[in-house]
Amino acid sequence: MSDYGLNQVLYAKAREHKMTESIGADEVADYDLSDEERAALASGDLEALFRLGANPYLIRRVFRRRYAV
Repeated sequence: MSDYGLNQVLYAKAREHKMTESIGADEVADYDLSDEERAALASGDLEALFRLGANPYLIRRVFRRRYAV
């Protein structure tokens, strides 16, 4: 398993410049992701995304709202 697909999804979402709480199944249908990666994106589970190898910068760009104080 590679984290490449996961980072591709996050990069694509980051380029949209929109904050999101989760990334739905329809948005990741064309990517080669494991079930665990799809679940982490769908739930917006930041810890799981980091553990799965997602780039921390991309996690923060896509899920900015979760970092707000």
